[in-house]
Amino acid sequence: MNAMTPFSVPSIFHIFEAQKHELRVRSFHEDMSTYDKSSIEQQKSDISGGANTVKLVGSCVIGKGILRLNDLEKEYFSERYDSWEGKASFFIPASGSGSRMFAELAQFVTTGEESDALTSFFDELPALALFQELPLVVREKFEALQSIYLAEYLISEDGMKFSDRPKGLIPFHRTEEGTVNPFQEQLKQAIRLLGSEGKVHFTIQKDFEGQVLESLQELGLMDLESIVSFSHQDSAADAYCFDEEGDLVEVENAPLRRPAGHGALLKNLNAIKSDLVFIKNIDNVQHPNKATLNQRVWKYCAGLLLEFKSDIEKLTKNFSEEGLAVLNEKYQFLSEQEMASCDVNRLKQHANRPSRVCGMVVNEGAPGGGPFWIDDNGVVTKQIVEKVQISEKDKPLVEESSHFNPVFIALSKTDINGNQLDLERFVDVSKYLVVNKPHGGGVLRYRELPGLWNGSMHNWNTVFVEIPKEVFSPVKSVFDLTKEAHKA
Repeated sequence: MNAMTPFSVPSIFHIFEAQKHELRVRSFHEDMSTYDKSSIEQQKSDISGGANTVKLVGSCVIGKGILRLNDLEKEYFSERYDSWEGKASFFIPASGSGSRMFAELAQFVTTGEESDALTSFFDELPALALFQELPLVVREKFEALQSIYLAEYLISEDGMKFSDRPKGLIPFHRTEEGTVNPFQEQLKQAIRLLGSEGKVHFTIQKDFEGQVLESLQELGLMDLESIVSFSHQDSAADAYCFDEEGDLVEVENAPLRRPAGHGALLKNLNAIKSDLVFIKNIDNVQHPNKATLNQRVWKYCAGLLLEFKSDIEKLTKNFSEEGLAVLNEKYQFLSEQEMASCDVNRLKQHANRPSRVCGMVVNEGAPGGGPFWIDDNGVVTKQIVEKVQISEKDKPLVEESSHFNPVFIALSKTDINGNQLDLERFVDVSKYLVVNKPHGGGVLRYRELPGLWNGSMHNWNTVFVEIPKEVFSPVKSVFDLTKEAHKA
């Protein structure tokens, strides 16, 4: 894994690392013996059976797997977090490219077919932060320019190249001080929640480290190097790609490989030293004028997590079946099958696991995984399940589900005694994901590692709590920037 590095400027070290990488690739092309044949065969075997699905038992709903807190409880747990004297961090996956965000514009440039959504976007463009980055001459001639030329200018090499940037470097919002991007906003929101002792860690594309640094420096914050750190997704975990017949795909005599999904970031998360860590996606950020609720929800999720760990610790020291029933009624983290076999020794095993509180939003048709009870070799457990993991016969259960996962997670990496845990011990490696993607007129098939909040956290203590939909405002498409959450 690329070592987690403190906030730093590009240097000759980065250039030297790039040169080493080029030499290593050339050597790999020339020496076929360097292929990891056992890994290739294992990955080929894993994808040969098609989609790697799980067996759903039922959806988690309010009162059966998902907590709904009242206002007094929210206030209590918020105060629980405020009185906590530990140190916390944010962990924000931010290596995603903006290419998907601008997919509709790219299609428009190719086909020339303008939809109602595109027309509406161009009508609102002058009010968006994106517009403020355009050269003055383009802004002055905006009304006279045809939509297709504007679309091409926003995404092309000769224009703004927005689709080539990491999503976190694309301007999302306009403020009185100017435009801000997700890196800047996530950092400012994190500092407001964590205070001066907090840390913020971004996983980024290494090639853009200098630009991310420059962007964050624009905030003018003191002691930035002590607050922010970066790491990169482990390229050694990249998946081997196969065609529809199961043959290894090669490019220039080397196997074609693709990043192995966000599950590859478990090593990066494992390296974070803080016990309490907040996880959210880089593109889920509201306009600064609408971020207050976000702060409150983080606090009561974190307080709920702290209370959960404290209650487990107390019960391990004074165990009773009645106490276990009360504990599970309060947190709904064990299924009936798990409850039936849970004695003091089994509870101590839970006490020595990492724990997480996952916010869940009412499902209104938004994409993403969801909270389900699944059959784990005869034992029902509570998990976050991605759509790709769900078989056709279980689709009716999905239609009945009430909530989805917005990736709003407060987690603890220690046991009840404060000992740091090795998160890789709690992965279910059998929960890998099988991906099919178009490629050159055919289909690429490859295996992703168990998802970071799916199979990689399979054997964690998990509490689901309902959170307001207003804290979930991701920007998956450039059109999303015209929504209310992103307006001043």
